[in-house]
Amino acid sequence: MKKTTILACCGLLALAACHNSAQDPTRDQLAATIDSAEAPLIEATQLSNVDKAQGNQIISLYLQFANTFPDDTMSAYYLHRAAQVATGLDQIDSMASYYDRVIENYPDYAKLDECYYEKGIALDNAGRKDEARKAYKDFLDEYPDHFLAKDISTALRLLDMSDEMLIKMLSEKK
Repeated sequence: MKKTTILACCGLLALAACHNSAQDPTRDQLAATIDSAEAPLIEATQLSNVDKAQGNQIISLYLQFANTFPDDTMSAYYLHRAAQVATGLDQIDSMASYYDRVIENYPDYAKLDECYYEKGIALDNAGRKDEARKAYKDFLDEYPDHFLAKDISTALRLLDMSDEMLIKMLSEKK
């Protein structure tokens, strides 16, 4: 009941913000709507536990902000969050496009390294090995001295190993 009430309130806030006197919401109105809609996401223990409708709603709000205010510094953050939520909803194509938008349009974004890394991991987990390989290599090209570079180099080597090969390798290390 509580989640239904919260979702209903978020929906009303989104509608009110989007239809405010037949004009686009201001930056602050849209940011406030996003903050309200994010509350259920913050309560979720994992993004994969997010209700699909809630997840799609918040992604739409993130994209609305980024599309309406592309020069705002929060746009990169909201696109990053959209990619994370899309990953949790198993929307891999959308996730990749959101990360690509951040990488291409916001080179000064403070968490750009996370975008490269998270994109590679999500593609790897989705079994999209060629795309994961490219994302991992892009990360290493951009951040060769990053504290995760060694882990990503290892992930690259493991990409083409079968489960049997991985098990054998792990048993030999014991």
